[in-house]
Amino acid sequence: MNIILLLFIAVALYFVFRRDYKEIIKSISGISVPAFLALLAAGTGYQLLDAAACFTLIHSRVPQIKYRQAVEITFLGVFGNVSTFSAGIIPMQSYYLSRYGVQPGSSIGMLILKYVFHKTTIFFYAAVMLLVQNKWLRETMPELVHYIYLGFAVCAVIILALVLLCTWNGARRLLRMLIEKLPDTEKWKDKKTVGMANLDYLYHEAQEVIKNPVSGLKIEIWNLLKLTWLYAVPFLTMRILHISGPDFWNAQALTAIMFLITGVLPNMAGIGPTEFAFLLLFSNYIGSAAASSALILYRTATYFWPFLLSIVVLRFIVRSGDVRSGGL
Repeated sequence: MNIILLLFIAVALYFVFRRDYKEIIKSISGISVPAFLALLAAGTGYQLLDAAACFTLIHSRVPQIKYRQAVEITFLGVFGNVSTFSAGIIPMQSYYLSRYGVQPGSSIGMLILKYVFHKTTIFFYAAVMLLVQNKWLRETMPELVHYIYLGFAVCAVIILALVLLCTWNGARRLLRMLIEKLPDTEKWKDKKTVGMANLDYLYHEAQEVIKNPVSGLKIEIWNLLKLTWLYAVPFLTMRILHISGPDFWNAQALTAIMFLITGVLPNMAGIGPTEFAFLLLFSNYIGSAAASSALILYRTATYFWPFLLSIVVLRFIVRSGDVRSGGL
């Protein structure tokens, strides 16, 4: 099934790029080596900032974890996202943490909480950009503003639900009650047990962060920094390609909205919604061929290059003995 989906995505991307492929190849082939290295550095920098947020969260609960381990955890997530179609992210990272004495329940709770922080920051960053850039967006793409508001509303509901699960015991009890009402068949029995246990772990870890607001503030600051860095990559790609387009903060707003839209669309290993949202938003300002060229560079920096790095990191982890290959 996964192979069929990948083939479907590959065919879809072919039809997206085939009309402008000559112009795209010409545009990308003119990139200088220093510019390309700067692009790869931008992609690497985002992962290192993400690792800083990860380190701040986990180190506050597990002092023996150092920044190097947070970097390895982050790249395990990158590898798991691509190679296991997202399903293996938490199991791989949780197994890694178990090598440092972290119980599976606590590690799952921390990793889910890290995701909650990430999604919440995406929402509030987009909210600020939408508020500040609202006039410009209405003037330049009035036909899409209503869809942006719809995506914003859906994302708000998701974020509110996640925050309530982390902070309100009543929401946790309600969801536990709903899970208990699932069928008592053999198929659902284990899923119900795991689901309720994960809810409890998430709530427990969130309460620990609430007790330490300084740590929570640091995590949020790192998330803001990493998103500002990441959202600057499309602007960088346009400058590398010598494309005259939105200025830095306009590009930040478009990328923030892109992530907002991407977060409410189904994806397969991080492929599909990002490409759709990027072309939908940026083509309106720089044309389809230029947007396609910028998209290829953007995905190289933020998807393909980090995945290659994650393979290197994984080999290092296995060789160092931090994670046994059989455990993955």
